[in-house]
Amino acid sequence: MLTLAVAMLCLPLSAAPQSPSVKDLLDRELAVLRLSQLADGSYGSRLDTANVVVAMALSPRSYRENDGPFVRLAVQFVLAESELESDAKADAAAAFALQCVNAQRYAKRIDTLRQRAGELAWDDYSRPDGEFGAIELLLQIKPEYGIGPRAALCARAAIKWSRRTLGTNAPTAATLASSHQAGIEFLLSNRGENGLWEMFGKPEPGLSALCARALLGSEDAEQRAAALPVLDFLLGLQQKDGSIHAGHLPVYVTSVAIMALSAGQRASDTEAIARASNFLRAVQADAGEGYSEDDRFFGGIGYGGDLRPDLSNLQYALQALRASGASEDDPAIQRALIFLERSQNRSESNPGSYQRIGTDEEVRAGNDGGGTYMPGDSPAGYVKMADGSLVARSYGSMTYALLKCYIFAGLEQDDPRVTAASDWVANHWTLEVNPGFDTLRDPRAGFQGLYYYYLSLAEALSLTAMDELVGADGRKHNWRAELVDKLSSLQQDDGSWVNHRADRWWEGNPVLCTAYALCALEAARR
Repeated sequence: MLTLAVAMLCLPLSAAPQSPSVKDLLDRELAVLRLSQLADGSYGSRLDTANVVVAMALSPRSYRENDGPFVRLAVQFVLAESELESDAKADAAAAFALQCVNAQRYAKRIDTLRQRAGELAWDDYSRPDGEFGAIELLLQIKPEYGIGPRAALCARAAIKWSRRTLGTNAPTAATLASSHQAGIEFLLSNRGENGLWEMFGKPEPGLSALCARALLGSEDAEQRAAALPVLDFLLGLQQKDGSIHAGHLPVYVTSVAIMALSAGQRASDTEAIARASNFLRAVQADAGEGYSEDDRFFGGIGYGGDLRPDLSNLQYALQALRASGASEDDPAIQRALIFLERSQNRSESNPGSYQRIGTDEEVRAGNDGGGTYMPGDSPAGYVKMADGSLVARSYGSMTYALLKCYIFAGLEQDDPRVTAASDWVANHWTLEVNPGFDTLRDPRAGFQGLYYYYLSLAEALSLTAMDELVGADGRKHNWRAELVDKLSSLQQDDGSWVNHRADRWWEGNPVLCTAYALCALEAARR
């Protein structure tokens, strides 16, 4: 989660880094490799294809076969080609690739390939240092390089990264109006001279778009007018494919840009909004990218560069599509239902199991009705059930995202999937933390993404017919009144909000948290 969602977990905001991180470099190179995949699933030769699989498996993303055809088909190619005449380097690469993807499943094939490769060839991959230990080689990649050197360099960098990481180890109207006005004044006083919001001395499009949304929720004409420079700035960032961004987090930034432009209600922006919306449809994991409904991530949308969809990005993309005028019957929104079901702990609609990211462990759905970050994966942790199976923990912000997306897709309140999600939020009602995290593992975990949680909560519940929730203690909760009271109590003297308890996902930035809080207040007012 960077820029409101900086490529990590739940999506808060970050600024573009002053220089690319290793993770950024790997993502960039892996995206190029993905485009070079051939119809037979390979990335060129057997050696090249094995190197690509190694790079994807050991990169910070820890890709596995069930992430999609870009890995699965490559593994199938390596397996099919492994019976050809032995080549020591290719055998070593193939064995290491299979070990990285699923050592247990391919144990016999790995042993055979290692024997064929020989000790020296295998050591090139398995030793902790040596030629595969130079992450700086990524910086030397040049456009004229062929697929072979690019794949090998990416694999070497991925191995180095992996070793380094794994080795270290009814509020009153007066209260609402007062908080809202103070927050708006804080935002206005923290603009750059160009009327935009900046990070590290440069205009930040995701942050500016979110602030513009907050201003456009005002009933004051001057405050709404202050958002116009942002709208013009966003239009200037539109790319040929319709996306709107400055080179970072294309899906997230495009989504919040669409929301801001749609809220601006300028007829001149209609075409740009339509082009941006079509970009979001194009990046959905569906048949256009070789996904079938049997693929784990079918129907999802991710950051736009890591090839692994998540519920956080998906909720922003679907919200943007609805803001642009798309109906609940839009094919992209209906396809998303498959991903949503797989991200819910409800075994009746999610009977499958999924490989835990970066491991060989299988994760199945629980039955508490809550939402996870993606099928079989949760930053809130995992629970080992009595039968020994593993369940990804449901948590607050993603359960509200799930509920919101179900409503966007036209599901009624009495739909069993919606009822299950609604029951989870009622049973876990709280404004003190983002509920569901394993606090035994990290006592501060529940404070991570807290303002993102408030916004997700307000937007989801404002779309339902629920004015009150009945908590696990049997008490009724007027969520609007309690949310506004809570935000009012957290507001700083200068009108801002900031997450003092956990600054992860850039919630240590008061402009970001203030924009979140203002949008949450606007949703509560509605």
